[in-house]
Amino acid sequence: MQNQAHVDSWYAATANLKLDLPALLGAVESDVCVIGAGYTGLSAAIHLRQLGYSVTVLEANKIGWGASGRNGGHVGTGQRLDQEQLEKWLGMDHARALWALGLEAV
Repeated sequence: MQNQAHVDSWYAATANLKLDLPALLGAVESDVCVIGAGYTGLSAAIHLRQLGYSVTVLEANKIGWGASGRNGGHVGTGQRLDQEQLEKWLGMDHARALWALGLEAV
């Protein structure tokens, strides 16, 4: 699967495709290894790095090759149930805490 072209998309049309990162050779030591260089993996790597961790990102293909580069990556703050239903099920305090956690995650 390595080095397959991106699907025809807005991402592929605007991405810096000249970025050529070397394959991992030998042993590398870091605090955290992130598997996947899509939105979630790169965001995790950036935030961990900002906290002072050394981070290695591994990607089987190209950055954004999977769902993140195919208009298939989705980020949302909502839950499967609407907020009113969650409040009935969990109580207002827990439901609002869950909603706040969703906002913080994005």
